[in-house]
Amino acid sequence: MGLGKRLDDGRLLRAMAEQLKAPILQIARQLEFEGQQNESLAELSEQAEVALNLLDSYLLSTELHLAKEPLELEPVAISSMLYDTAHNLSNIAGQYNCQVELQLSGKYEPVLAHKKSLGAALTTLGYSFIEAQNIENLADKTVITLAAHRTRYGIIAGIYGEQEGLSKDIYRRAKKLYGRAHQSLSISPSTGAGVFLADALLASMSSHLHVSHHKNLSGLAATLLSSSQMSLV
Repeated sequence: MGLGKRLDDGRLLRAMAEQLKAPILQIARQLEFEGQQNESLAELSEQAEVALNLLDSYLLSTELHLAKEPLELEPVAISSMLYDTAHNLSNIAGQYNCQVELQLSGKYEPVLAHKKSLGAALTTLGYSFIEAQNIENLADKTVITLAAHRTRYGIIAGIYGEQEGLSKDIYRRAKKLYGRAHQSLSISPSTGAGVFLADALLASMSSHLHVSHHKNLSGLAATLLSSSQMSLV
């Protein structure tokens, strides 16, 4: 088997991701220890943790993609998932002068999901929104909102902000350009990899990211079937 084939099937990328985790983990732990007395080092430690989480999410997505058995879904409390995600994003958001808010209207029944994949998808999506919010003006505090609302199709959960330039057409074009253009998604100052990684993780649960609106905010979200809906199928 030639090198081209190994590159095509993604094994080399997975091997590189696994190898990168070790030095980044060492850096993160050293910075975490020294950052107890140094705020700048503490911020670098948080950045290293973000890199580790992205690598872990990538490896999880490839593992699920290669799995021969169907993914087993379980009832997951979406309110709890969004709360945990908001907590996990709060430190890195502070470095971008960004505030993380949670908006839930009432109680929601559990959704059927793969808990680890859903948590990773929401977190990687959150990184992208945090990075995008203050790219033009770091002096102004911005907000990203984690929210859920119920529709006849299921429970929609996602992340929303006040950024401009996000529409169904733009997101559709971005998915076509992904991997071929440095900045394929206009809301992201980088490659938008976090967005597309989140979409890949959701795909393992037969869901996908789509442009969504919550009150006066726009964002990206996934529609998840509630456990009560599945009992009727």
